[in-house]
Amino acid sequence: MKGRTRLIVIIIGVVVIALVAWQWTRDTDTVSTRDYPGFVNHIEIDIPEDVRAQWEVGLRTELAILEQNPEDLGSLQAVSVLYKSMGELATARRYAERYMEVNALNPTAWVILGDIAWDMEDYETAESSYVKALSLSTDENVFFKLERLWREQFPERYADIEILYEDAIRLDEQRPSYLTQLARWYAEQERWEEAAANMRIVTQLLPENESAREEWLSYREQALAQ
Repeated sequence: MKGRTRLIVIIIGVVVIALVAWQWTRDTDTVSTRDYPGFVNHIEIDIPEDVRAQWEVGLRTELAILEQNPEDLGSLQAVSVLYKSMGELATARRYAERYMEVNALNPTAWVILGDIAWDMEDYETAESSYVKALSLSTDENVFFKLERLWREQFPERYADIEILYEDAIRLDEQRPSYLTQLARWYAEQERWEEAAANMRIVTQLLPENESAREEWLSYREQALAQ
């Protein structure tokens, strides 16, 4: 197993993909509002009027800050998140990318970019952004996002789910969630002994969790029947 568990950025190889086409107008310190051809740039979101009004006030405030300091990281991130929440995906992505030009070492910012790209149906950028985030800091939710993205959009990466959670366990301890996800992947392959072994550890970590115990017993029964 050790030979197979390597840093995820090395394993899946998507880090070598160009993450984004940097399209800034640095001479004027403004962010482009152009769309991204071939992707979903705007979506309709049903937002209550009072909520939208509140977001628009916040947006104007953050944009005013950026007029004074175009590299204010907090405002760049806030504007990106607000535009995404309002369905303006292309604009949200422009600000997320601008953030990366100022500071590419914030894993949360990479997750935000990945989420925006996913909504835009730019799945390669979503994947590479999540991988970059995990290369900077382990995050349980990002491991789950990457698994779901692979299952839904990259079926050729299905086998890499095993490596993904082996890395998660190695880098971020034996969390019950990682062990459970890996056990369920083993069960899909009918690798019952490995599924049972992982769920057995979960039951030891969560002794009062009845569903985990039932899952372990089910896998153990299947293993004994083989």
